[in-house]
Amino acid sequence: MTTESTVPVFFGTTDAVEEKRAFDYWRDTVMASADLQRLDFERPFSASRMIAQSKHGGVFHTVSRPYSVDRTPRHVRRDGRDDVGILVALKGRGYLEQGQNGTLIRVGDIGFQTWGRPGGGGGLTDFEEIRLTLPRATFQSQIGDVSAFVGSRIPAGPLNELFFAYSRILAASVHTMSEAETGIAIESALHLLRGIVHGHTRHPEEKISANALRSLALARIQRCLHDPEFRATTLAADLRVSRSRLYAAFAAGEGIAAAIRDARLDRAYDRILRTRTAGCKVGSIMAGCGFTDPSVFSRAFRQRFGLSPRDLIALRDG
Repeated sequence: MTTESTVPVFFGTTDAVEEKRAFDYWRDTVMASADLQRLDFERPFSASRMIAQSKHGGVFHTVSRPYSVDRTPRHVRRDGRDDVGILVALKGRGYLEQGQNGTLIRVGDIGFQTWGRPGGGGGLTDFEEIRLTLPRATFQSQIGDVSAFVGSRIPAGPLNELFFAYSRILAASVHTMSEAETGIAIESALHLLRGIVHGHTRHPEEKISANALRSLALARIQRCLHDPEFRATTLAADLRVSRSRLYAAFAAGEGIAAAIRDARLDRAYDRILRTRTAGCKVGSIMAGCGFTDPSVFSRAFRQRFGLSPRDLIALRDG
């Protein structure tokens, strides 16, 4: 009597890597099929990933410090990958951007991405995610047109929680499964996802365009916050839309300039809170978030949060 072997499982971690080499190791081994940019220089980088790969699809479980991923046409041509990723956000905040779609990702959201096209994404804070990867043909037949999903999300809701619970169990037990069992488990996950997709309420068609543009713009903003020259005019040029159309997409709020400023400040706030090393360098955090004038930064920070960066450091250390 023979026992069917389990699916191959790979574990990648920076735990055994020298601290100063941890990010380079992660970039060059685990994430070699894309360009990576580190987003937090105030703390040592650390990450771990479990990958279970079968002919029916893959299961990835990742826990990591922040970084951004950029998959360029060069990467697409080089490896020929064309699988579709279904992202389950368990912890932290992130973003996805692909083609003319983009979105911010928060806990409880389900996001979609494909390796067959250039695009980007990343974790803006410490994050944990489970990702199912499927051959494009499987996604097309089971869920729908890939182009209608990539770079978008289904916001958190009761049905998402069922999918999350199932994904957690699958990630925890896939290493014990055979190819046939993995195929059954992935098919069951897709059955759940179909119900979520079909139950997801979309906005009226005329509203989708403005919402989609604003969502894409917010994702691009997160991708470019480190650049002090990045502003509304840059954003319009990057997205290849008129300034009037872009401004109209932000008409309900304070405007694009305010959205960029607030995103910079929110990232600075998060980085100060996350920094646990002695002698937190406010100047380094400020520059990494695209500010060049300390007085402007401090004044804007106080206006948004009611305290200065130094006050926040004192509270954190207290």
